[in-house]
Amino acid sequence: MSVADAAQPTTAEPAPPPARPVALPPSWAQVPRSSPPPLPVSAVQHPAPVAPWNLPAPRQDGLGRDTGRLLAVAFGLAWLLCPLVEPLPEHDMAYPLWQLPIDLAALATIVVAVSALWRGNRNSARLGMVAGVLMAVETVTCTIAGHTPVGWWTWVQTGLSLAVMATSAVLHRYRRP
Repeated sequence: MSVADAAQPTTAEPAPPPARPVALPPSWAQVPRSSPPPLPVSAVQHPAPVAPWNLPAPRQDGLGRDTGRLLAVAFGLAWLLCPLVEPLPEHDMAYPLWQLPIDLAALATIVVAVSALWRGNRNSARLGMVAGVLMAVETVTCTIAGHTPVGWWTWVQTGLSLAVMATSAVLHRYRRP
């Protein structure tokens, strides 16, 4: 005998007669059932739409959400790696103030380009190209200012600048109108 088996009477007494259905008063008929009856296939209702403030914002640059954010992180890392690979100046020299506007413009454009890529702005490709150009200008001005001679780091910085520019050019070429 299993627990799942129905209970069997253990005595030789006859089973009680089945219970008769009880007539319910008419007020009970008005009580709604706990679950509605199944709808026919033609009347299937779709779930209510999601609130507009919970929907992801549509991207205008033609990229998927994850792709755009990955490129934004890559652009930010490229900009951070440019000064990190460059060695310190060979001699003690003051920062040339004529270089300050170039550095601030490069910083501003990369921040705006990364933010635009993260959010999916339609101008993110153009901003990325400008940021890549200013990264390349920074590479050239460091050599002109006399911080360091040309070395392997110059070519790494040039490669990072060109990668940002080329990626932005491809994004601009294949973006949706």
